[in-house]
Amino acid sequence: MKTIKINRDSVAAGDDIDSHLQEITIQSNWKISDIIKHIILNNYLPLISGGKATWSVAIENPIAILTQETKFKPKLICMPEYPYSGETYEVNIEQIHFNYHAQDDPENVYKVLSRFKLPRS
Repeated sequence: MKTIKINRDSVAAGDDIDSHLQEITIQSNWKISDIIKHIILNNYLPLISGGKATWSVAIENPIAILTQETKFKPKLICMPEYPYSGETYEVNIEQIHFNYHAQDDPENVYKVLSRFKLPRS
């Protein structure tokens, strides 16, 4: 088991009054889809009027897109087994952030974020 932080963007005026930062406990063998499902089942993301909210999920860089309509089926940008691949590899997750993209077309958000590249050091 591991404790990580989750945070999200505000979705409207007044939604930013309180912090959205929380700590949750995850199992050491969970894949990213398991972690996202756990967060969704605990009603962390607000329901948006119209039901068409688009969110991107980031751990250092974008890893998934989800919508209010298809919240239990995130479209992964990363490999499906992320953050765990076998017994010897683990991504050290400290925090997951949910970026709010209003009611933008999730396919457009996916196309843009799937091209995301970090500069080489």
